Amino acid sequence: MRYKTILIFFLCAFNCTKAQTYIQGEKVVPLANIVNSEFLSATKRLSMTQAFDIYSQRRSSPLFKKPSDLVGEFWLVDNLLINIVSRELSATRKENFQELRYSSGPQGASTGKYKNQYFDTVKTVNNYNVFISYFFTGNIKSFIVQDKHSRYKLSGTIISTNSDIKKAEVFMDTLLNSITFK
Repeated sequence: MRYKTILIFFLCAFNCTKAQTYIQGEKVVPLANIVNSEFLSATKRLSMTQAFDIYSQRRSSPLFKKPSDLVGEFWLVDNLLINIVSRELSATRKENFQELRYSSGPQGASTGKYKNQYFDTVKTVNNYNVFISYFFTGNIKSFIVQDKHSRYKLSGTIISTNSDIKKAEVFMDTLLNSITFK
């Protein structure tokens, strides 16, 4: 009887390791617990393996070497890979978007040689503030969202194919307008 119990335990443990993972990372909160969005439903999330396969095809020099390196949650919307890492602000620091804007972009972004290559902005959408940044020719568009009640922070990335770069820029506003905090 004792051996059967041990065998059942190991079989269950093995099955759990084969389960698909849809969210990972330290202190990451499931996005569906804190926001509503027609594009980011929990039922349409990609597994980390699916997300990694798409990510690997789109990054010429990948930062992540295996699916377990990915953080957050992923969706594929109109051939755009969306990554959101959502955390409670108590688990991370609150951003000053104006400081972030001037420290994260390339030097001279608004007036210098990058003026026509780099974009960033700070704006208010629905019930939150957002910082958006990207290079026009890059296939990665990034944003950081903080709700106005200082409860949550979302770090988001849209990774497109090289042929969908302009579509990603347009979709950024559509995605951000679809997000409302609960």
